Amino acid sequence: MIGPLLALAAGVVFSAAFPPTGVWPAVLALSVLFGLVSHAERPGQAFAHGAWFALGFYALYILWLPMSFADPGMLGPFFWLLHPLLLLALAAMWGLVTWAASLVAGRGGSVLFVLPVFWVLMEWGRTQGYFAFPWGSLGYVWLETPVAQFAETVGVTGLSLLTAAIAAALAAPFAARGERRLRRSGPPIVRIAAAPVALLAVVLVWWWGDAKLGESVGPTQATALLVQPNVDPFARAVSAAQELGVHTTITQIGLSGMAASPDLVIWPEGAVIGYELEGDHGVEVRAAIQASSPASTFIVGGRGSTDRRSYNSAFTITAAQVADRYDKHVLVPFGERWPLLETAAPLYRGVFGALNLPMLTNTSAGVGPVPLATGLGPVALNVCYESVFPQVSAAMVRAGAQVLVTVTNDAWFARGNGAQQHFDMGRMRAIETRRFLLRSANDGITGLVDPYGRVVAQLPRGIAGQLPVRFGLRDEITPFVRYGALWPAALATLGLIVTIGASVQRRT
Repeated sequence: MIGPLLALAAGVVFSAAFPPTGVWPAVLALSVLFGLVSHAERPGQAFAHGAWFALGFYALYILWLPMSFADPGMLGPFFWLLHPLLLLALAAMWGLVTWAASLVAGRGGSVLFVLPVFWVLMEWGRTQGYFAFPWGSLGYVWLETPVAQFAETVGVTGLSLLTAAIAAALAAPFAARGERRLRRSGPPIVRIAAAPVALLAVVLVWWWGDAKLGESVGPTQATALLVQPNVDPFARAVSAAQELGVHTTITQIGLSGMAASPDLVIWPEGAVIGYELEGDHGVEVRAAIQASSPASTFIVGGRGSTDRRSYNSAFTITAAQVADRYDKHVLVPFGERWPLLETAAPLYRGVFGALNLPMLTNTSAGVGPVPLATGLGPVALNVCYESVFPQVSAAMVRAGAQVLVTVTNDAWFARGNGAQQHFDMGRMRAIETRRFLLRSANDGITGLVDPYGRVVAQLPRGIAGQLPVRFGLRDEITPFVRYGALWPAALATLGLIVTIGASVQRRT
């Protein structure tokens, strides 16, 4: 019983390493888990260690979910009954990693070579598919340190591999000596040298990142007005006219304080959700939007439709015309799309009723991460959830985007750290791509992030306001943007090599 309790406690400590807490030395708690897995007598025990560690971690790290959604003003206390299902699913994922590593490498130090690769393969897998949910990727622990700058080369996935490798190295001196050969020959040099080598790696990457932070961000020739309306997310569909007035008024107030019209005015996700913007039906609302800043190009969140499909979209409006539209490509599981919704309609109807919701419908996914055209050129547009997926921004930058733009409605994250975590993960996209990030959020966090992930300016949460910013257009292509798409193949190859090596070692 000591092992599960120790793993649970280590997971709780590990949660402190992540932003916004950001106590990065707490990453050492991962070494405790790796050490426990090396002592596991059988794969089932290793699974338990990984699962208990994940439960301790996620119970705190995503506590904002039930805190926000179980609020009486949101979905109600019934959500507390659904939340444990998510915790169990996440715990099972981490448990499967430690189980598989133990199954392949057995007991002892060999498992420490396998764990980092398997762990990062799991993290990459959590960015793919219908149920993608990448919260808790190891690489984010370095966001507030110079180490994060290495993401321009390896991305957050590479930082995760570095983190797991360091944890394995620090656990090596305490790993079980399960193989007979090791018991006869005594501790190999790798056990002795692993921890110093890991610390040296951190020092070198820290030093390199610190030098990068001294570089200039370049010219900031473009301007934008970021709008934060702070409207009620539950009243959006019934108060469209009032909310349009809120957005235009805030824009006009912001424009009055600027020396010249901004190049871009950015409204958040769903800003005009109650209106149709395209075609003849959208003439009046487009005119009202443009009139609030006549010389500017607008990026506005709303709903798009094509062939009876409904999309969570963002529109470029110039001269009161829709110049381009981006349809959200990566949708929120159990938020924008629901598996087997038509087949299991009675079940969903009961669950939605318990959450004080009407029967919801699925949002359609866009064709892919394609840049949004604007008067300043193409931008890498992320709608809300997409900003936590490295591959989305990287694909649009490869296609020519010179700046990142995120429009979101984080008002659903009413309590806890959810909105801040979302904002911080988006900051890593700025580092990976070396682009400025402009972010407009309904109730916050609205802000400007520079190409090194530093927050230049932001508005407090929970207020209505506007944020005028200056930024630069950059055409640098980082190694991650150029080669990041090769990560899956590289990880799979490395995983195969490590698996074969561990299997051979077990037989000797």
